[in-house]
Amino acid sequence: CFLMVYGSELYCRFTHQNVLLHHILHSETLDPAQTVMIGDRKHDILGAKANGVTAVGVTWGYGSKEELTTAGAAALLHQPTDLLNFLNPSDQVITL
Repeated sequence: CFLMVYGSELYCRFTHQNVLLHHILHSETLDPAQTVMIGDRKHDILGAKANGVTAVGVTWGYGSKEELTTAGAAALLHQPTDLLNFLNPSDQVITL
């Protein structure tokens, strides 16, 4: 189901979400305007916003509704099936 898996690397490379997301966008030649970041913590939301990517908060992860809302999530989704109604077929999705 995944084309590629990205994450923090040894020696602290890509430990900040905004840097990791920037790397992913360029490596995969993704258009930020057509990309959606799905995350469960404020760092995911802030990293997406720093790169011009729509940030969606999911409440089934580690972060709270308040954390995601305060960080500026464009939407909050409460169960995985909510993604089906939120995403457009042309969206390129990044989950971290």
